[in-house]
Amino acid sequence: MIASHKFVPPLVALLAVGSGFIDSGSAQFGSSVSTDRMEIRHLDTLVMDGVPLLDGNPIGGLSGIDYAPGSGYVAISDNRGESGPVRLYTLDLSIDGEKLGTPRFDREVDLLDVDGLPYARRSADTESVRWAPERNGFIYTSEGEAKVGRPGFIRQSDPDGSYVEDLPIPAAYTPSSGTNGTQVAGIRDNLGFESMTTGRGGNTVIAVSENALVQDGPAAGVGVESPARLVEIDRRTGNDLGEYIYPVDAVVPGGMPLATGVAEVVAVDDHTFLTLERSLITETGAFTGRIYKTSTASADNVAGSTVAPAGARRMSKELMFDFAAQGIDPQCVEGMTWGPSLPGGRRSLVLVSDDNFGLAGKTAFHLLSVTG
Repeated sequence: MIASHKFVPPLVALLAVGSGFIDSGSAQFGSSVSTDRMEIRHLDTLVMDGVPLLDGNPIGGLSGIDYAPGSGYVAISDNRGESGPVRLYTLDLSIDGEKLGTPRFDREVDLLDVDGLPYARRSADTESVRWAPERNGFIYTSEGEAKVGRPGFIRQSDPDGSYVEDLPIPAAYTPSSGTNGTQVAGIRDNLGFESMTTGRGGNTVIAVSENALVQDGPAAGVGVESPARLVEIDRRTGNDLGEYIYPVDAVVPGGMPLATGVAEVVAVDDHTFLTLERSLITETGAFTGRIYKTSTASADNVAGSTVAPAGARRMSKELMFDFAAQGIDPQCVEGMTWGPSLPGGRRSLVLVSDDNFGLAGKTAFHLLSVTG
């Protein structure tokens, strides 16, 4: 989410737009991929015009998406209980060759807090979602609300949205303030766990802060990178398996700092990930969206550090795909998942954008192919 929500009357129209590609060059990977070369191409984009309803609530604010064979897609809304209940959706999104079909939202799942009741207004800011690896529910994140000292969380639910458990998050991520009320540590407001995925066969959860923790460095600014943290947590033991510094892009001239950062992450292998970074150009209202290949292999593990060491080696980072370079409007793209296999053995990436309930951008689905 990049701003507060407002309701727009429902009007649904679907528009397919053109395609493009980028040759991303060579990259080294682990044994889980077949070659040392990765290429990401854009195949199709489908835009939903307006805000449809399901169960009387607007379908919007889609900030995370995940796909599992046999289970289909799940998408989560970043509504904070201000536009209906805190919720996610199961949906069907067919792919015919290299084209997306019309999305069909099947079920709204209202998420419940630890007390078994619907979330109170503004008590959660849900952003990323994954099917639980056992397919018996969902794992999702909340950014929290740092300005009131509310920490984010990584939480698992049953298929009906009921609370199951929280994963322990290292103390360094908890917002805290000094005697004068100024925040001195933890995730920044609206720049927390926007992105999350599972790894190592579903045994771990990986999350990336959207920007740097306050004590680690600055938020992204014009000409200023932000040293965010990636954390990997063992789902069975809750142990912190590693934390690494990920360099978030500097804000482009005219960009909105609060809308700049890591929007999603997916695992390629145990050490390699694809990250999605997005921003908003305030003067034009256009969004940017870039996909990077990044790795922890040569980065320093800063787990246990309240303040990340200034000289810690950062994660490597290589641009794989840039929507703007292809002349494609990504909208406020925030969710990304591996999708079903494509013809020729290619993997698909499916992305979704957050329409901010009509305030900025539209709901769009993007289909990309990945080789290598």
